[in-house]
Amino acid sequence: MSLQEKIYSRLPVFLQNIACSMKGREIASRRYSREFFDLFEKIRDRDRLPADEMSELRFRRLRDNLITAYETSEYYRDLFDRHAFDPYRMEDPDELLRLPLHRKADIKNNLHSMVNRTVEKGSTIKATTSGTTGSGLVFPMSHACERETWAVWWRYRHNHGISFDTWCAIFGARSIVPLDQQTPPFYRTISPMRQVLFSMHHLNRRNIASYVEAFNKMQIPWIHGHPSTIANMASLMHENDLRLNYPVKYITIGSENLLEHQIEIIENVFGITPIQHYGLTEPVANISMCEHGKLHIDEDYSFVELVPTEEDDNRYHLIGTSFSNDALFFLRYDTNDIVTLEEDQSCPCGRSGRIIKSIEGRKDDYIVMRDGTRIGRLSTIFRRLTHVKEAQIRQEADGHVIFFVVKSAKYTDEDETVLKEEIESRLDVDYSIKYVDTIPKTKGGKLKFVISNYEGNRK
Repeated sequence: MSLQEKIYSRLPVFLQNIACSMKGREIASRRYSREFFDLFEKIRDRDRLPADEMSELRFRRLRDNLITAYETSEYYRDLFDRHAFDPYRMEDPDELLRLPLHRKADIKNNLHSMVNRTVEKGSTIKATTSGTTGSGLVFPMSHACERETWAVWWRYRHNHGISFDTWCAIFGARSIVPLDQQTPPFYRTISPMRQVLFSMHHLNRRNIASYVEAFNKMQIPWIHGHPSTIANMASLMHENDLRLNYPVKYITIGSENLLEHQIEIIENVFGITPIQHYGLTEPVANISMCEHGKLHIDEDYSFVELVPTEEDDNRYHLIGTSFSNDALFFLRYDTNDIVTLEEDQSCPCGRSGRIIKSIEGRKDDYIVMRDGTRIGRLSTIFRRLTHVKEAQIRQEADGHVIFFVVKSAKYTDEDETVLKEEIESRLDVDYSIKYVDTIPKTKGGKLKFVISNYEGNRK
């Protein structure tokens, strides 16, 4: 804990609210400048570009950024020369395939030579990723990149009716409420950004009534956070027969894969379907849900490749090349995520972005069965188990699979029977079920759904 955080933790609540608002004003002034709103209007205009115009835009932005990378980065100049790749003469996006994929470790190991040597330090911010495997990344992000990222995110929000004036309840990973605080309020307010930050660390059976009371008092129309946290709140409300006395209009999720049993409990308690979105700190891919519930790749934001996996013709590695970060170019960056494509690529919304059926998550989110078959999409095991608050599947080195389950107060022997039926109908493995009070999260507050320590999964 830094000195600043120690001082903050000792302040009375009203001064913590002031401190949060001051920080929020600083972020808002940088992020939502006049340049941001000018860009936002341009990005909204290009949301429904015809397919041919979108394709032209993608290629133009791709080539321009490849040229910039060649001219300003020692690493990329050397890479392009070694592969006889000339960005000035590039005529087809497929030429990009001549260049190798890059992973997080490549960025970390070559960061010094990768950065744009012409960008002044004062024109960047420090971007950080936590990484679900503990492998974080710190890299420079230009202010222009930050503005474009947020403009694309706000575009999809506006498409669902969320405006800049809409107040939002956010469940984030940061300990905005000191961990040793025992009494409410378990939130802090950032007035300049119209945000109420709720603590995910105090969200438990003892405190759930105070959370519901706060929501009912403030009538916050929009909830945003990790799906595991929002589903946990819904589960706690359900098991304690608590309800909000007003309709929540929007629930948006990010940072984690949205699992089927989470959708069910959120719909059951709040009466609305959560709006999905896929984004990364690394500006290489963005996928937004449209008004008709379809997940579209934002083709104008980055150059996204879908590389087929070995296991399934309709599962793809998500590979992205950045358009907007002048400070550090990301080339054919492997997100380590797997997606599936929708068979019907038409959508009533009229957007030309490729339609993703599902975001499967990390490419190591598989369990290996006795015969060596690798099985993904394991969230379906819990689709009928609305009394499960959280779950994690872990395959040990010897192949044994452990299902860690945090059960709600309404979980019964019948639920366990259903769980066993679901497991045994899908997986031919030795397994056990272990009930726990909580499942550890990553430093970024994320719930890692599948963990494999099995050597047979290291393909």
